[in-house]
This record gives sequence, structure tokens and C-alpha cells, in this order.
Amino acid sequence: MEYDFYWISGSPNAWRAMLTLEHKGIYYRSHRLDPGNQEQKSPAFLELNPLGKVPVLKHGNVVIAESIAIMAYLERVHPQPPLFGVTAAETGLIWQRIFEFVNSLRDVIDDGVVRPLSQGAMLNDTDALKMAANSIYASLDRMETTLGTFDYLAGNKVSAADFTVLPNLLMLIRIGSRTDVLALKMNLNEIRSRYSAIDSWLARLEALPAFDAAYPPHWRLS
Repeated sequence: MEYDFYWISGSPNAWRAMLTLEHKGIYYRSHRLDPGNQEQKSPAFLELNPLGKVPVLKHGNVVIAESIAIMAYLERVHPQPPLFGVTAAETGLIWQRIFEFVNSLRDVIDDGVVRPLSQGAMLNDTDALKMAANSIYASLDRMETTLGTFDYLAGNKVSAADFTVLPNLLMLIRIGSRTDVLALKMNLNEIRSRYSAIDSWLARLEALPAFDAAYPPHWRLS
């Protein structure tokens, strides 16, 4: 059975699932949706995911609509190369890193900075933005310590933890480099220069063939 993968360019959730597909060398039919035309809200797509969100993976009669669930499903069907560990200790640490990100960093990045700025809001509410940025930096400090010891977030091999964190962090750096955001002096554009171990980790991930294959197409144009 072939896979059908529904995604939107630049969606961190879709990006991490696509990284998994590409890293495992899985053939899939690509269905890129246009959010400008609200294709993710079309009746046909809502039959797949009533929430109207990407990504969605369809494999025969199986339909999965959460990015990390998609990653876990692909791991069971295609265990090589492993992204969720081989030993119990590896698997436990990978899931720990994923949930550390989900519980402590993801929402601060998305809801505290990226989404408000993407929607043109909060440019005048610098206190709230800087509070969110300070919380992000506290998490990045801990990540820097981890990556000072290991090549990747859960050891010395790339894992689902890395693919989970990477898209949101690159989205943060990208929006932090906008001219209007630079004026707020949150220094989000300086994350890579501020954190040398994180920068090296990002460079290792960017060197993977899957990174280029899954890179948001519209980012190449802007």
C-alpha cells in the first residue's frame, strides 16, 4: 500500500513528519495544500481530518492526523533506520526529549512568539514578547548543555527528538530575522551565534539528505 501525505509548506508539524518519511526513504504521494485557498478546510480534506489541520498520513484504510503519531506509526511499519531507539533506555530518552519540548518549549515558541508575529499582532506588546523570549532562552540554555555532550538531543544518533524540535526552532529563527522583529531587540536572529552547540547540531541536521528534501519550498523563494 502506498502512502498519501497531506501537508502545508512551512508547517512545523508537517515538516517533522516529512523529515521522517524522507529519512526512512519511504515513497509517498505528496499532496501540498494551499492555505491561502483554505484547502485544509475543504470537505474532502475534512473527511480525513475534521480538525482541518496538517499533516495527515493515509496508508490504506489507516488515517493519522498528528505529526508525532505519524512518526511513531512509520517507525513501526519501517523500523530502519530507527528514529525511536533500539534499546529501552534509548526509546525512553527519546520520548523524554520529545515531551520536554512539547511541554516546555513548543507552545512558548508557537503561541508566545511565532503565531502572534506571523499574524501581525503583539508588535507593540514588547513585554509579553520578551517574557516569552526569556522562557525560550531558558530552555535553549538546557538544550545547549545537552548538545555540549552529545551530537543529538537523545544521544549520538539522530532521532525523532531531533526531527520534533528542528522545525519549530528554525521557524523561530526565521521570524526573528524579520526587520520588524529585529527592532524589538529580542535577538532571536542570534540564536545560532549565541549557542555554539545548538548551531553545530543544526548544521548536522541540515547536512542530512532528508533536510533538503523536506525543506519548505516557499522558504527558498523568500
